[in-house]
Amino acid sequence: FKFRIVVIGDMRYHKYHLQRIKADLRTTEEHMLYIDTLMMDIADGHMDISGYFNGSDRSKIYFSPEIKMMDVDMDKLMVKFDNFGQDEVVSNNVHGRVSGKLWGKIHMHADLVPIIDDSEIHMDFNITEGALEDYAPLKVLSGYFEDEALHKVIFDTLQNHIDMTNGEMTIPEMIINTNLGFVKVSGKQDMEMNMEYYISVPWKMIAKAGRNKLFKNKDTDPESIGEFDPEKRYRFVNLIITGDAEDYSVKMGKKK
Repeated sequence: FKFRIVVIGDMRYHKYHLQRIKADLRTTEEHMLYIDTLMMDIADGHMDISGYFNGSDRSKIYFSPEIKMMDVDMDKLMVKFDNFGQDEVVSNNVHGRVSGKLWGKIHMHADLVPIIDDSEIHMDFNITEGALEDYAPLKVLSGYFEDEALHKVIFDTLQNHIDMTNGEMTIPEMIINTNLGFVKVSGKQDMEMNMEYYISVPWKMIAKAGRNKLFKNKDTDPESIGEFDPEKRYRFVNLIITGDAEDYSVKMGKKK
């Protein structure tokens, strides 16, 4: 084994400004790189990284990480993904400050660019001071809502678990409290923006025009709404959205 212990106070790496870096690494003759400790301040937050790279087969390089994030600014967190020629923001749709844990088995190119559609990634996260911008499941519903300005929706806290396997992201049901009210969202989406989402929308958030579309002009009565209260009973309209951002369908129904 070879040991590498590194301590760096301040460093510029591509578009990143890294500070207070501490690393404890080990390598083997079998082309294994073990990250016992890698701590740093990045994107106005902090990361602790551990895990290992398996480079024993150059055509199948894998990174098995455990990454803990504390109060990281998502708009300043950049990653170079497969099939992109430049660094990309981790998410163009979700903004805010993220804390949580990421783990899995990530297939890498020889230059350490992730191959997302041949990887398994899991994440528990909590996002504060957030916004959903051009988020496809909400954007396609703009004609159904009382407030049609759904291109950017502000929320206070978003907490959930996400699984991504072979390029397909699975989202368990989550409640999003926003400036417009709250919605329940679950479903899946792949790297090509093909989606299948299940959304429960409180009755009052559906516009009159939207109610006419869904119920074919039947008389309906709205109800009061605020942030989600688990002790309160709500009337929901359950919708299924399938397709992609350009060609999609919206119909009533629940997940089987």
